[in-house]
Amino acid sequence: MELMFQPLKRYVDFNGRSRRSEYWLWFLFQMIASAVFGVLKSIIGDTAELLNFIFSVAILLPSIAVGVRRFHDVNRTGWWILFPFAVFVVALIVFFSVTGTAFLNNLKSLSDIGPNPTPDQAMAMLTTLAPMGWVFLAWFAAGIVTFVFQVTDGTPGPNRFGPDPKGRGGNPNVF
Repeated sequence: MELMFQPLKRYVDFNGRSRRSEYWLWFLFQMIASAVFGVLKSIIGDTAELLNFIFSVAILLPSIAVGVRRFHDVNRTGWWILFPFAVFVVALIVFFSVTGTAFLNNLKSLSDIGPNPTPDQAMAMLTTLAPMGWVFLAWFAAGIVTFVFQVTDGTPGPNRFGPDPKGRGGNPNVF
């Protein structure tokens, strides 16, 4: 239970390493809080949304910090936390540089479609928006890469980011 709230104790500490259990228990804490805010929304209404927003802003920095420390544990730089975002931005740039004008023109033609599109209008929407799927596919693949790093066991013993939080890999010359 202590590991679940460890990111709050190390609020903006981007140095060192964090174990998988600390990272995933923090994730579980966020999911439980989200469920609680969902229940509160059904009870007290929009006030719960404001509380949820305040809570989300308050835990943003510790969430980023524990993610960075988790990458450190697998001997990766914390900048990997931006990898999915960077891939998304690059994919958008490539997409719009290749098909930008045609995409925007097709998007403008969809503005006439009402709430109940005909089959031809639905097909036009699909053919206009489907190429954008490649952008999300690239983003999803980058997310899988970072997910694999998050579930990988940390480097045994000390690495360039600090000592092993599990205490493995002490001095081999002790005996």
